[in-house]
Amino acid sequence: MFFARLPLFRTFLAVLVLAVCGAVIATLSAGNLIAIAAVLVIAFIKARLVILDFMELRHGQRTMAVSLMLWCALLLAAAMARPVIISAFA
Repeated sequence: MFFARLPLFRTFLAVLVLAVCGAVIATLSAGNLIAIAAVLVIAFIKARLVILDFMELRHGQRTMAVSLMLWCALLLAAAMARPVIISAFA
């Protein structure tokens, strides 16, 4: 029974490690644009894992998975554009 849930547990550990890494990078970044981009990419990877594994869309409802990924990609692009626009006008 436990081994049937092992892939989901590995995904949970991966999301947990990514969350800790994102928090550490955000804490130590001091507003660096590369660090902000790294945190946003880590957040996108976490969202992808949650969409595919925890929402169980990896093997079914492909259109829902793709639409959620596109929504996350749109938010990622908007979040990455914001610091660039702010630094350009500052």
